[in-house]
Amino acid sequence: MAEEKASSKVVVVIVILALLASVGLLYLLYETWVIFGFWRIAITGLINTLASFIFIQFMGSGKSEKDGVIIYNPKEWPKFLGILIFLGVAYYLYDFISKKEGLSNLEYYYGIGYLSLLSFLPTLFNLFKLIRDRNDYVKINNGILSYKDNRTQEEFQISDIQSFSKSSKNGIMLTFKDEKTHLIPIKNMNFNLRDSINLNNDLKALIAVKEKEASENKEEKNENTEESVES
Repeated sequence: MAEEKASSKVVVVIVILALLASVGLLYLLYETWVIFGFWRIAITGLINTLASFIFIQFMGSGKSEKDGVIIYNPKEWPKFLGILIFLGVAYYLYDFISKKEGLSNLEYYYGIGYLSLLSFLPTLFNLFKLIRDRNDYVKINNGILSYKDNRTQEEFQISDIQSFSKSSKNGIMLTFKDEKTHLIPIKNMNFNLRDSINLNNDLKALIAVKEKEASENKEEKNENTEESVES
């Protein structure tokens, strides 16, 4: 009985906190629209979304192939252009509230806080990641899959890989034939959506080929064994 009362109190507290958070979020959205204006926020948000899709998620695919060696080393310059657009939009909004008349001190500092937390700081963090991860890569060479993530370097025989899948940790989870697993953290390696799709397709094709070759070799070995037994 006491446990049921305790659990019901926890549920009530969670519901109250959720309601307060919802009201707080609605208030923040309202204040943002009052300070910057609905259409200004909508248009600058659309610009950031398009810049993110075009320059960060689509352009700058780093796939190169030479003499059968496939290397994924995503290009940095499109992402850098996207970051410059983000900073330009943030500066535009900052310049707007700096020159807007009739703003109270509370509204002005709220606008500065909004830009700092949701624009300047995330953009600077993305710039730091872009520089930090600029030399990361994934390589497929002569049946060997290898990658470099900052100071971490690993390599695996593709013939030892049973399957792979997209991980909830935003990487590629390899499952080996001995049931061990390993995560390639491509999100931390400057990979964009296009790079991820291309790498998935290459791995899918290569693992299927290796499985087919292993199956054919096994059948051939069985046939040779049967022939030797008959003779």
